[in-house]
Amino acid sequence: MREGQGDMAAFQVQHDPEAGAARLPVVVIVSLINMFFAAVLEYSLPLYFNALEGFPKGMWASLAAWVVAPWAFAPILAGLLARRFGERRVWGAAMLGQAAVPAVFAAIPQPWIVAPAAFWYGFTNALVWIGGISLTQVVPADKKGLANGLVMMSLGLGSFLGPLAGRAILWHDQVSALIEQGVWQDVGLFLIDVIKPKSDPSLAGFHFILWGLAGASALGAVMMWTWGQRPGRWQGERAQQTWAETADDLKRLLVNPRFWALVLSLCLFGGSLFQASNQFLRYRAEDVELISGAQDRGWIIVQELRVLMWIPGGLAVGLLAGRRAPGLAGVLMLACFALSAAGIGWASTSAGLFAAVAAFEFVRQFMRWSHAGYLSEHMPEDLRATAIGLAITVAGTAGTLFGFLTNGILNPDAASFDSRVPFWLAAGLGLTGALGLLVFDRFVPIRREQKS
Repeated sequence: MREGQGDMAAFQVQHDPEAGAARLPVVVIVSLINMFFAAVLEYSLPLYFNALEGFPKGMWASLAAWVVAPWAFAPILAGLLARRFGERRVWGAAMLGQAAVPAVFAAIPQPWIVAPAAFWYGFTNALVWIGGISLTQVVPADKKGLANGLVMMSLGLGSFLGPLAGRAILWHDQVSALIEQGVWQDVGLFLIDVIKPKSDPSLAGFHFILWGLAGASALGAVMMWTWGQRPGRWQGERAQQTWAETADDLKRLLVNPRFWALVLSLCLFGGSLFQASNQFLRYRAEDVELISGAQDRGWIIVQELRVLMWIPGGLAVGLLAGRRAPGLAGVLMLACFALSAAGIGWASTSAGLFAAVAAFEFVRQFMRWSHAGYLSEHMPEDLRATAIGLAITVAGTAGTLFGFLTNGILNPDAASFDSRVPFWLAAGLGLTGALGLLVFDRFVPIRREQKS
């Protein structure tokens, strides 16, 4: 009897390897909502600003700089909050706050609202990204490749559908007429800009998009907060960590030389590459006549091509995730990202721009993963959220500096503005970072067993 009771006690304390793990279906669906939200905003806001009176040409560059500004502090805050309260709660709360952004743009269509709304969007977006990418790692080791691959693919799918939905809504009269005629092929051709719009979009269409996005973000927040994780506690993590313990984690991270080698190269030097595209790709599109006023003359193709490349990029990330790829992988990711950015600057035709954007966005998926999954695989498991948050804070700081400095030096409203220069500058920084990581890895290999 006593022996049987001992066996039963041992059975009762056995840890469930799925306890506290992320629910992948929910994570993937909410990730899709997040990127659908971002893609529709990125497609429609340049056209919306051009349709409104009193919005200068440089308004988009200003918005892009203010969006990245909170990333200089929000990611580390998000990492600490995620370590303290859990990724699921951080992700859900941030999505709820994010819902206010499109609502504000719809309710107050004035230039002065752009900076505070963009700053708030950047802040909540940082919390969404850190909470989301960190929660994606909360799966058994044999599912990490699947989880990272699916999430990266969902980012691509949501972003692919977003611009198509935005264009269909903005020119719904023309789309409806084609549907009533039963010419479904022409509907598809219109959505990818083979058939051109016959009129400017109405402000009512923009307002419908903005209010709809607010509702979608609130729905995603409820889904994540309620069903984002399985019941129980994830392996090796406390039910709730104190602030003192969280501070100790940060101290341990700050004395890890491999952490700093990866962060300084991939995040500090690589962060400017993200911002160059976020801030100046719109102006490159204007230079090759893909945007004309509030009219879309091929901007939809750039947007769709960008996110279409995220799908194979996400699949490729899945092949590396969970394998603790060596330092050379980081060097190649950053170098390829820099060279593709230089290609965007060199492109002088729409075809050249399409090719360079395709290469850039394929590698973007690896760079996104490098700041989170790749980095965390080379850190102790219990420092996951803290490491990701601090790393992306450095990337955000780099993007913020790049954004505001280039806006001051390369004002899009100036007659001498050349949209190629920021891409060439960012490419130079990226190649410098890749060289530095290559040298470090030669003497202190990135890939080695890490102790908790």
